[in-house]
Amino acid sequence: MALSDLVPQIRGAFNQALSDHINVTQSKLAQQSPKDTARLASSWFIGKNQPDLQVREEPWGTTSKRTYPGGKDTEGVTAKKGTTKLNVEKYSGKITIDGDCYSSNNLSYAQRCAFDPVYAKGAPGDPNWFTAISTPSHDLRK
Repeated sequence: MALSDLVPQIRGAFNQALSDHINVTQSKLAQQSPKDTARLASSWFIGKNQPDLQVREEPWGTTSKRTYPGGKDTEGVTAKKGTTKLNVEKYSGKITIDGDCYSSNNLSYAQRCAFDPVYAKGAPGDPNWFTAISTPSHDLRK
Protein backbone atom coordinates (compact mmCIF):
# COMPACT_ATOMS: atom_id res chain seq x y z
CA MET A 1 0.00 0.00 0.00
CA ALA A 2 1.35 3.39 -0.97
CA LEU A 3 1.83 6.06 1.66
CA SER A 4 -0.49 8.38 -0.28
CA ASP A 5 -3.28 5.80 0.20
CA LEU A 6 -2.53 5.27 3.88
CA VAL A 7 -2.64 8.92 5.01
CA PRO A 8 -6.38 9.46 4.25
CA GLN A 9 -7.24 6.22 6.08
CA ILE A 10 -5.25 7.27 9.13
CA ARG A 11 -6.78 10.77 9.06
CA GLY A 12 -10.28 9.25 8.81
CA ALA A 13 -9.63 6.89 11.72
CA PHE A 14 -8.22 9.73 13.82
CA ASN A 15 -11.21 11.97 13.03
CA GLN A 16 -13.59 9.17 14.03
CA ALA A 17 -11.71 8.58 17.29
CA LEU A 18 -11.78 12.31 18.07
CA SER A 19 -15.50 12.51 17.30
CA ASP A 20 -16.19 9.51 19.53
CA HIS A 21 -14.13 11.01 22.35
CA ILE A 22 -15.92 14.37 22.21
CA ASN A 23 -19.37 12.76 22.12
CA VAL A 24 -18.49 10.43 25.02
CA THR A 25 -17.21 13.40 27.03
CA GLN A 26 -20.47 15.28 26.40
CA SER A 27 -22.39 12.23 27.56
CA LYS A 28 -20.25 11.89 30.70
CA LEU A 29 -20.81 15.57 31.54
CA ALA A 30 -24.57 15.14 31.16
CA GLN A 31 -24.70 11.92 33.17
CA GLN A 32 -22.54 13.21 36.04
CA SER A 33 -24.08 16.71 36.32
CA PRO A 34 -26.14 17.39 39.44
CA LYS A 35 -29.78 16.77 38.54
CA ASP A 36 -32.57 18.73 40.10
CA THR A 37 -34.54 19.41 36.93
CA ALA A 38 -31.92 17.98 34.50
CA ARG A 39 -31.73 21.40 32.81
CA LEU A 40 -28.01 21.65 33.66
CA ALA A 41 -27.36 18.10 32.48
CA SER A 42 -29.27 18.73 29.25
CA SER A 43 -27.39 21.96 28.50
CA TRP A 44 -24.02 20.53 27.44
CA PHE A 45 -23.46 21.48 23.81
CA ILE A 46 -20.59 20.88 21.40
CA GLY A 47 -19.38 23.65 19.12
CA LYS A 48 -16.92 23.51 16.22
CA ASN A 49 -14.33 26.34 16.17
CA GLN A 50 -16.37 28.28 18.74
CA PRO A 51 -18.51 27.43 21.78
CA ASP A 52 -22.19 26.72 21.18
CA LEU A 53 -24.01 29.43 23.16
CA GLN A 54 -27.42 27.73 23.37
CA VAL A 55 -29.26 27.65 26.68
CA ARG A 56 -32.11 25.29 27.49
CA GLU A 57 -35.42 27.09 27.93
CA GLU A 58 -37.01 27.51 31.30
CA PRO A 59 -39.03 25.84 32.72
CA TRP A 60 -37.35 22.63 31.68
CA GLY A 61 -39.54 19.58 31.77
CA THR A 62 -42.98 18.74 33.02
CA THR A 63 -44.41 17.67 36.34
CA SER A 64 -44.03 13.96 36.89
CA LYS A 65 -45.49 11.51 39.38
CA ARG A 66 -43.46 9.16 41.51
CA THR A 67 -44.79 6.09 43.23
CA TYR A 68 -43.09 4.92 46.38
CA PRO A 69 -43.85 1.31 47.35
CA GLY A 70 -45.14 0.71 50.87
CA GLY A 71 -45.93 3.22 53.55
CA LYS A 72 -48.98 5.36 54.08
CA ASP A 73 -49.73 8.37 51.85
CA THR A 74 -46.69 7.82 49.64
CA GLU A 75 -48.34 6.90 46.34
CA GLY A 76 -48.54 9.52 43.62
CA VAL A 77 -46.17 12.00 45.25
CA THR A 78 -45.63 14.82 42.75
CA ALA A 79 -41.98 15.42 41.92
CA LYS A 80 -40.40 18.72 40.92
CA LYS A 81 -40.65 19.87 37.33
CA GLY A 82 -38.39 18.09 34.92
CA THR A 83 -36.87 15.57 37.29
CA THR A 84 -37.21 12.83 34.70
CA LYS A 85 -36.32 14.83 31.55
CA LEU A 86 -32.75 14.47 30.32
CA ASN A 87 -32.09 15.33 26.71
CA VAL A 88 -28.54 15.43 25.34
CA GLU A 89 -28.34 16.48 21.72
CA LYS A 90 -25.60 14.66 19.86
CA TYR A 91 -23.50 17.01 17.77
CA SER A 92 -24.56 16.59 14.14
CA GLY A 93 -21.62 18.38 12.52
CA LYS A 94 -18.41 16.76 11.38
CA ILE A 95 -15.64 16.70 13.97
CA THR A 96 -12.17 16.75 12.45
CA ILE A 97 -8.63 17.47 13.57
CA ASP A 98 -8.50 20.69 11.52
CA GLY A 99 -10.24 22.89 14.09
CA ASP A 100 -11.14 23.31 17.72
CA CYS A 101 -14.09 21.66 19.46
CA TYR A 102 -15.76 23.02 22.57
CA SER A 103 -18.02 21.42 25.16
CA SER A 104 -19.90 24.22 26.85
CA ASN A 105 -22.74 24.87 29.23
CA ASN A 106 -24.04 28.43 29.31
CA LEU A 107 -26.44 28.33 32.22
CA SER A 108 -25.71 31.05 34.75
CA TYR A 109 -25.12 28.49 37.52
CA ALA A 110 -23.11 25.91 35.51
CA GLN A 111 -19.69 27.01 36.77
CA ARG A 112 -20.88 27.06 40.38
CA CYS A 113 -22.23 23.49 40.07
CA ALA A 114 -19.03 22.34 38.36
CA PHE A 115 -16.58 23.62 40.97
CA ASP A 116 -18.40 24.18 44.27
CA PRO A 117 -19.03 20.93 46.20
CA VAL A 118 -21.99 22.55 48.00
CA TYR A 119 -23.84 22.94 44.70
CA ALA A 120 -22.61 19.59 43.35
CA LYS A 121 -24.42 17.62 46.05
CA GLY A 122 -26.96 16.31 43.52
CA ALA A 123 -24.24 14.81 41.32
CA PRO A 124 -24.60 11.03 40.93
CA GLY A 125 -20.99 10.41 41.94
CA ASP A 126 -18.14 12.44 43.34
CA PRO A 127 -18.74 16.13 44.18
CA ASN A 128 -15.64 16.78 42.03
CA TRP A 129 -17.46 15.29 39.02
CA PHE A 130 -16.47 18.04 36.58
CA THR A 131 -12.77 18.03 37.42
CA ALA A 132 -12.67 14.23 37.17
CA ILE A 133 -14.08 14.39 33.63
CA SER A 134 -12.24 17.46 32.35
CA THR A 135 -8.77 16.60 33.66
CA PRO A 136 -6.84 14.44 31.19
CA SER A 137 -5.93 11.00 32.40
CA HIS A 138 -2.67 9.39 31.42
CA ASP A 139 -4.17 6.00 32.12
CA LEU A 140 -5.54 4.89 28.75
CA ARG A 141 -7.62 2.15 30.37
CA LYS A 142 -10.13 4.71 31.73
